[in-house]
Amino acid sequence: MKTLLCLAVLVSVVASFALPQLKSGSVSCLMCEVAVRAAENPTDREAHTVENKFNAECKKEFGSIPFIEKDCEKYGDSKIDPIINELEGGTAPQDVCKKLKEC
Repeated sequence: MKTLLCLAVLVSVVASFALPQLKSGSVSCLMCEVAVRAAENPTDREAHTVENKFNAECKKEFGSIPFIEKDCEKYGDSKIDPIINELEGGTAPQDVCKKLKEC
């Protein structure tokens, strides 16, 4: 039992140091791609609808990463509107994340 507890603490500590480093690159790029997929349908581009869809997809996609729920919510709060604006402005879905410098 002590071994499992120590292992869980070790994983949490390592994840807390590794996640911010990954977030600046690959994780934020992947989150952006999930957000673009959530906002692709022009009929469902209301911010709250896209944000709810993004949060569900983000948690599903990154559920194995500890504490990801808060990161999904923070990303959605700050990035959904710019993503929707890019899509409504005519930017192709595959180019949105590059244009916003997320990938």
